[in-house]
Amino acid sequence: MPESNSYSLAPLQGFTDFVFRSCYHRVFGDIQAYYIPYISFGPGNKIRNSQLRDLLPENNMDIPVIPQILCSNAEEMHRLAEIVKNYGYTKLNLNMGCPYPMATNRGRGSALLENRDELKQIFDHLFSNFQFEVSLKFRAGMTDENSIFELIPILKDYPFSKLIFHPRTADQLYKGSANRELYARFVQEINLPIVYNGDLNTPADLEQIRQLNPTQSEWMLGRGILSDPFLIRKIDHRLPEIQQQRELKREFHDSIFEEYQRQFSDQGQVLMKMKAFWSYFANSFSNPSKAFKPVKKASSLAKFKTNYPEIFHNFEL
Repeated sequence: MPESNSYSLAPLQGFTDFVFRSCYHRVFGDIQAYYIPYISFGPGNKIRNSQLRDLLPENNMDIPVIPQILCSNAEEMHRLAEIVKNYGYTKLNLNMGCPYPMATNRGRGSALLENRDELKQIFDHLFSNFQFEVSLKFRAGMTDENSIFELIPILKDYPFSKLIFHPRTADQLYKGSANRELYARFVQEINLPIVYNGDLNTPADLEQIRQLNPTQSEWMLGRGILSDPFLIRKIDHRLPEIQQQRELKREFHDSIFEEYQRQFSDQGQVLMKMKAFWSYFANSFSNPSKAFKPVKKASSLAKFKTNYPEIFHNFEL
């Protein structure tokens, strides 16, 4: 059995932005690495301002972050990696796991797993021209989960710092379940330490994976943390008393709300961000659908400010 767990936060577009990361790190501080949601080229070969703002070093001070890029070829990779390098970062994560058609239809994310020649060109160029500590986040292929085993010789040819595997195919999106048996087989065949990602929502989920791979100690958490900010403390048997849980939970929420109000002058944008936050955060209350309802129904930021304190008062953890 591993002596201790190591946790990282998955890069979830629209959810784990720098506001979430900084507030979680300040209030809980349980995570060893925060992966910044990807930057990529959009219309006109431009990167969205929101993606660049999320990457800015001044928005990630004193937090152990790792930028992520989403590309379709070596040329795109080079331009994105240059941006990351020019911001002073020394670590880089390649996204080869994004399952959404808006990415895969352009040869990005999981689609790259099917394009072995392009994959090798990207890896060759990256390791030859940059000095990053490079990690790779990937799925089990587009449609055939067993195709991932064909990639093992390629992956073993390059000095990746970490391999982060989400054992779902792209066509599953987030439906069904991550295939833990597939993950265990992959770990056994590649014979390298792998970070597990996918459907980690309870301590029991980690234990089930450990039954298949007893040495597993590195975990990437995503929606599980959004739904339960105490998840890591539950896993590590460090859950505080109920009153302290209430205080930390309220502090976490209020710090996020205050920071969004500082970042955005548009109240509608603040409300949209808080509704997105609550779409997961409501799961940490005793009746998630009822807890989320007052937030979902809030038609203005003023109404949200009136509604959310009642949720903390009326619903148990």
